[in-house]
Amino acid sequence: MATDILRSSFKLLDRIQEFTLENGLQVLLKPVPSSSAVSTWIFYKVGSRNEKLGTTGVSHWCEHMLFKGGGKLGKGDVHTLVSSEGGRNNAFTDHDITAYFETLPKDRLDLGLFIESERMANAAFDPKEVESERQVIISEREGSENFPQYMVREEIFATAYHEHPYMWPVVGWKNDLKNITRDDLYQHYRHFYHPNNAILVVCGNFDPETASTGIRNSFSNIPAGEKIPNKIPFRELPQKGERTAKLIQPGTLNYLGVAYHVPEITHEDAPSLIVLSAVLGGWRGLIGFFGDRFVPRTNRLYKRLVEGSIASEVNTYFPVKIDPGLLYFDVTLNPDVSTKVAKDAFFSEIASVHDGPPNDDEMKVAFNQIRAWHAYENDGIGLQALSIGYMERIQNRKLADSLIEGALRVTPDDVRSAAKRYLSDQNRVVGEYDSVNGGGANIV
Repeated sequence: MATDILRSSFKLLDRIQEFTLENGLQVLLKPVPSSSAVSTWIFYKVGSRNEKLGTTGVSHWCEHMLFKGGGKLGKGDVHTLVSSEGGRNNAFTDHDITAYFETLPKDRLDLGLFIESERMANAAFDPKEVESERQVIISEREGSENFPQYMVREEIFATAYHEHPYMWPVVGWKNDLKNITRDDLYQHYRHFYHPNNAILVVCGNFDPETASTGIRNSFSNIPAGEKIPNKIPFRELPQKGERTAKLIQPGTLNYLGVAYHVPEITHEDAPSLIVLSAVLGGWRGLIGFFGDRFVPRTNRLYKRLVEGSIASEVNTYFPVKIDPGLLYFDVTLNPDVSTKVAKDAFFSEIASVHDGPPNDDEMKVAFNQIRAWHAYENDGIGLQALSIGYMERIQNRKLADSLIEGALRVTPDDVRSAAKRYLSDQNRVVGEYDSVNGGGANIV
């Protein structure tokens, strides 16, 4: 039956069935018969990476607008329809991707397909809703500005990049948010939201033949749209010296951010950088950005900064990006600790991994964390679908497995070599948030 409706027949790759509709929609199906639910995800190959100055934040804003109705969906219908079935739904926008999902009882796959096909083809972008959402988006950004960690991160990214659009925040610059028009949003939607620029992933308890028929019925009549090149005309030149950014704001605590330029996730050094990241800051998975606040504690930076009473919190963010990204660390200092004290301690830990490779115990802990988090990210149909679609967007669905397998073959000398290659003074960006009402004035 499938060969009658698809350009190519099903292929079974690691228990994932793949086909492509005539209009270019790539479909990945992973049946999990033991599940009582089904999760439908759609990934659009667009994010802040595809924006330009003047319309920064347009991808994130479009994501919001697809909950505002159009076609057979009214405003708020997505949440109402899903919640009435006891399901869950959400969406997110990142630098490289925009994704939507519905997780529903196993007999309601049709609802997830209906919602996503309507959003792909018929989003309304009603002018009144655009103006209403403008205030929501601006308020979201202003809310983030209340967090010093956000402000430091924004300054660091804007300082680290001179050309690549990773430099601006996913939510966009406030001035652009004030001036983006309904036409800007709709043109962005029409350019990027179509079958030729999307990946549909279904994971859970469903019959593949029935699902393929439902997908054909829901999506095959949507025009293909333009094939969007994956490459963008921006590539950041090598940094030629340490860059710094400093904020002085009212408050009681100081904050530190440090970032190092590292290659794209498909680079041959990525496995070594994964282990290096785990040794220094702990590991919380390749898709740990999706709602998990776990903070590893068996790593060098936690032991030096938190257990050493310099900081209350230290977080490490490993970039899983199409283009070269930033290995990013943020540190929340204890009261009356200066950024100078924190920097001295932080950089001494970086120097220590330059001077000698991790010991056997550190490597064992890093490998245990990497194995465990890979298992966690394959536990549950929602996370499986997210990992499959996200990795397919970056390169292919096997990317996560190959990265983890590569990381588990990394040697202590590989870790040291990666540290010396990438964690250099010349290659780093340092951001400081100095509170003017205490926080650091006493200890220098």
